[in-house]
Amino acid sequence: MSQGTGMVGGRRVQPIQSLNPYMGATWTIRARVANKSNMRTYKSAKGDGNLFNVEFIDEEGTRIEATLWREVAQKYFENIEEGKVYYISKAGLKPANKAFSSVQNDYQLLISDRTEIEECNDASAEQLQKVKPKLNVTKIGDLPRHLGSRMLLDIIGVVASVSPLGSVKRKVDQSELARRDLTIFDTSGRQVTVTMWQTLASEEGDKLDKMQTEYPIIALQGVRANDYNGVSLSTVSRSTVIINPSTDESSDDFIPEAKELKEWLSQQGGKIEYPHCGAGLANNGRTSLGGAANNTRVTLQDLREKPVPAVGTKPEYVNTWAYVSNIQPDQTLYYMAAPDGSNKKVVAEGDRYYSEGTGKHYDSFIRRYVMRCEVMDHTGNLTFNVFNDQAEVILGCKADEIAESKESKDAAYDVTLKNALLVPYTFRVACKPEEYNNQTRLRFAAQSLKPLNFVEQSTYLIGQIDNLLPKAEAAH
Repeated sequence: MSQGTGMVGGRRVQPIQSLNPYMGATWTIRARVANKSNMRTYKSAKGDGNLFNVEFIDEEGTRIEATLWREVAQKYFENIEEGKVYYISKAGLKPANKAFSSVQNDYQLLISDRTEIEECNDASAEQLQKVKPKLNVTKIGDLPRHLGSRMLLDIIGVVASVSPLGSVKRKVDQSELARRDLTIFDTSGRQVTVTMWQTLASEEGDKLDKMQTEYPIIALQGVRANDYNGVSLSTVSRSTVIINPSTDESSDDFIPEAKELKEWLSQQGGKIEYPHCGAGLANNGRTSLGGAANNTRVTLQDLREKPVPAVGTKPEYVNTWAYVSNIQPDQTLYYMAAPDGSNKKVVAEGDRYYSEGTGKHYDSFIRRYVMRCEVMDHTGNLTFNVFNDQAEVILGCKADEIAESKESKDAAYDVTLKNALLVPYTFRVACKPEEYNNQTRLRFAAQSLKPLNFVEQSTYLIGQIDNLLPKAEAAH
């Protein structure tokens, strides 16, 4: 549990775990720089710049990340050193983008030129040097949700098998990289392959190889999920491996998840083979959860019940057949876009229109649809995002044409929406995870659609009926 605010070195220090964006910038934290990236250069429409990332850890083992940009990056890059302890005040917080963050924290530090970062040289700094990051354990069965995310995960599992030490050649310079694969499982009843690299592969891997008949428990801290063979794990330069972590509650190194796993293992009767957590996700040996072409027809219920992967995972594309059942008339429906075909949003500036996306001014604009509509089939309903080309098919007119009746509150607007209802289409749908109000959910967007072809639909339904009939009857 997080401790309350305390006085350290004459300062009132707040635990990282207790921070939230509603506290303002009145707090101070004391933290060690656990990791600092190199300075990187980026290019964008707003110009070129530099940035670097810093990972901080406090005395409770809670971590938080910060990205420093442009002038702020230049100001602090030489002054912030990995391994040193600092007081940080007058900083802000924002929700972490978990598609790009490597730290398991809901928030990210906002460091500006107002932020004060002062090195801590008192006795408390030495205490912080010994602090280890707090484990935030992910179950192996939940790993598919983290595909596509940069977030580093903590895993505790039983080692079922250890492969011999091998190596691969780095493409860049043809140097040899030591590697070793482990298979581990946990209380979720699922297993996964872990690839350890370099020193972890040769040293900890060698220890595990000699112990594998004992089925040791390992705690993996800071490993990354990837889509090799559906789902697998890989160590990175920051990863650590603890072999047979403490299950003694009186120990400072006690890990409750390790004790739970040890007790569960004792009840399994020696069973060490479990289904792979990526079963059903692999395609030709390598794929991601999303992005794969999927021509299977699914129902809206199938879409509602789909597992939600991590934000940043590539979209999955599926086909479904449904009726348009409702279009809310009071939605925005369209936006003003640049007339040059870039489709970038414009805003009025005097008697002209400016696009931040293109950095240009225009004398005019065109409207483009960005519509939400409800669709239904025999299993229920769902909301789809529908963009310009698909909305033109549904509504039968361009956005500029419907705008006049919508903005003048003409009855013709309601008639247009009503005439679009209860028309069946075959939709090609992109299923993409997004974060909203700190919750990850799937967003469904119609990538394409076409009016229902009744011959194709009849053929499909006949095939479905044949699949339900006993083979002997289906032959007649």
